[in-house]
Amino acid sequence: MYLKLKVNMPDNLISVVEESEGLNSSLISKIRLEILWALSELGEDGATARQLKAGLNLSDGATYTNLKKLAGMGYLRCEKVIFEGEELELYAITPKGLTEWQRVRNWLCKLLECEGDTCER
Repeated sequence: MYLKLKVNMPDNLISVVEESEGLNSSLISKIRLEILWALSELGEDGATARQLKAGLNLSDGATYTNLKKLAGMGYLRCEKVIFEGEELELYAITPKGLTEWQRVRNWLCKLLECEGDTCER
């Protein structure tokens, strides 16, 4: 008895692969994409590193390393705020970061063959 697997691949796989060449490969990591997604949803208010760490279930090292990398690429802005007497870093997505997030999200939707509201993120 033979088991036949059907692999679902986008009809436009070649164009999806070609489009990927225009994306920032430094951005393509699960944690960085989750951070951009979360901050794109929060808008200009942003979130503290502590909030992102808890909300995305990340370690301290993963949180700060990836926030610093995204800020260094110009995708996030960071400002110091005082909350209950403690200095915290507040992160928000920049217009450049939002544009890049939308480009990556659109590419992922093409790759996964989902559209608009059918994408979960």
